[in-house]
This record gives sequence, C-alpha cells and structure tokens, in this order.
Amino acid sequence: MPAARHLLLVGAGHASIAVLRDLAQAPHPGLRVTVLTPSASLSYSGMLPGIVAGGTDPAAGRIDIARLAAAAGATLCLDRATGLDPDARRVLRAGGAPLGYDLLALDIGAPPASPAADGVIPVRPPDALLAHLPALDAASSRPAPFHLAVVGGGAAGVELAFALAHRLRARRAATGTDPATLSLTLLPGPSGLLPGLLRRAASLVAARLDACRIALGPPARAGIPRAGQIPLDDGTSLAADAVVWAAGAAAPAWLRGSALALDPAGFVAVAPTLRSRSHDTVFAAGDIAGFGALGVPKSGLYAVRQGPVLAENLRRALAGLPLRRFRPQRAALYLLATGPDHAIGTRNGLVVSGAWVRRWKDRIDRRFIASYAIP
Repeated sequence: MPAARHLLLVGAGHASIAVLRDLAQAPHPGLRVTVLTPSASLSYSGMLPGIVAGGTDPAAGRIDIARLAAAAGATLCLDRATGLDPDARRVLRAGGAPLGYDLLALDIGAPPASPAADGVIPVRPPDALLAHLPALDAASSRPAPFHLAVVGGGAAGVELAFALAHRLRARRAATGTDPATLSLTLLPGPSGLLPGLLRRAASLVAARLDACRIALGPPARAGIPRAGQIPLDDGTSLAADAVVWAAGAAAPAWLRGSALALDPAGFVAVAPTLRSRSHDTVFAAGDIAGFGALGVPKSGLYAVRQGPVLAENLRRALAGLPLRRFRPQRAALYLLATGPDHAIGTRNGLVVSGAWVRRWKDRIDRRFIASYAIP
C-alpha cells in the first residue's frame, strides 16, 4: 500500500477553513492533513466591527478551528511558522521540529504594516486588536480629553473608526466623563477614503463620519508616532493619545529567506489557480497571496471567495488534474458597518444605506459563521 500523502495547511484563515470543511464533508482517500496555526479558533473579520463596538458577543464571531480540523481528520498543531524550504518540502516552526509535506497551502494573512511604537495598535490579527481593547477602554475613560487616531482609509479603517467611536464614547459616559471630550480622527492616507469604491459610496461614508463626529484627516501619509504626535508627510502633525493602525499590509520576513517566488512586496507570487509560480507543491490564498496583474485586493471578502477554489485545486493537484482559475468578482457586494445600527452597501453601481443594511450585513455574517458549525 502506498504511503499516505501529506497536506500541510499553514494558517487557518478565511480560505483554508473552506479546505477543512470540504475535507470534513468528503474525506480524500490516502491523505494525511496537518493544520499549523497559532490559535485554535478564528475571529471572523466581518463581525469584528460589531464586536469592537460592543454589540456583538465575541464568541458569535469565532470559528472553532480545533473542532473543524477534527471533523476533517486533520492534526492540529498549535504553533507558528518561522521558515520555509520549498525545495526540501518542509516548514520550520517556533516550537518543534520542521514539518514535511507533499502539498502545502499558505493562508497566514498579512497584518497592517504598523510601526513598532508605543500606543500603536494593529488591527490584525483580530485577536491582537481585541486584546488591546481593555487598556484602550481604561485610558480613554479618564477625565482628561482623549485623542484617538485610526490610520487607513480602507474598509477596515473606516469600520473600526465608527466602532471605536461608539465604544469609547459609551464608556466615557458610563464613567461620568463627557463623551464629547473624546476626539477621533480617521487618517485615510494618500489614496484617500475608500479607494476603488464608487464615489457616491465614499461621499456617503464621509457624510456619516461627519454626523458621528469623526474627523477626516488630510490625504497625507502617516509616519511613526512619537511623543503623542503623528507626523504627516505634508509637514503637519496630529495629536494622538492612541493610534489604531489599519493601513498597508506586511508579509512575514521569513518568507524572504526561502526559495519561493515572491512579488516585490514580499507576498507569495501565485498564478490565478492559487499555485505558486515557482513551486508546484505550494499554494497560497488570502492576503499572503500576490496575484500580480490580476490585482486582487487584500480583503477578507476575496479570501472567502478563494476558499472553494483552493479546496478544489488541492484535490485536483493530488489527482494530477488541470487546475481551476480563481476569477475575482467584477462587482463584489460591499457592506460597510458605519456604526452598530447603520451600514452602507454598494454593488453594480447601486448604493444603499440605513439600519436595514446593517441588519442585512449581520445576517450574512452570521450565516457564514453558521456554515462552519460542526454538529
């Protein structure tokens, strides 16, 4: 009997969980599966704004990776990847011996390129952001005026600006401190507010920011905060007691030490099939994947869409069959939470907003979580 082939999933992100669900529903004969990830659960990014705002139980936005792996017959290895040798087909890790593989799928995300400075809170991974919230609550509840800045004008920065404004003002009010003495500024960066979305949608978001007393800063690049100031490349600066960083994306440095083909930013260079451009035994999906001219945004929305393609192509690769191409939606549905009871949505040129859009988004997010519930 031939030895079982080994599929190694590094990272349990929005795409690789689809692989585990696929294997749980239809096990692949003769396949051994290992999941290497630092956490036994995944906080779904779509529900993060509601959790941060305080209206959603954090448990409602979690997917149980341990249970999903068990259902797929996979071994869960709670550890962190630190290196890769794709020629020898092995992954180095922080807490043990290297893991070999026959087929590798990388879905490790890409946190914002946030500077390592006091008072800077990265938004990814979500658990790291959530872990910072108690300290942020305490600091922002003191009687003195408090200035918070959110760096990044993409969907993550916009949604978290609204969520944090609601959360921190509510906590100030609960402690008898005037909520109006908390100021929040969204720094969109050189690309401006919500680049790539319809101008009308961005205008609605800007109006909503104004209505919620969230200042929209200039389209200037933010530098490393020092002594309570964020320097901007237009020569000005912004006072900030704390900074939430949601701008840019950074690939892990350990990828650069491998022989794997990377794009100029250090992300795994993949073909539209999600297969590495240099090593046939390696696949990558989600934010860690670099699609080149295909121009796939680094967004949970697209990572989720890549999941079924990754699951199918891993099976096809094992069987020696032609691979399926990932075709990003030309008109994806975007639903932006612009407060706990309000959202703005856009698709195919149509822009809608209101409390009903927020309820619609919540139903979609909860349905996604429920689709990964293992009986």
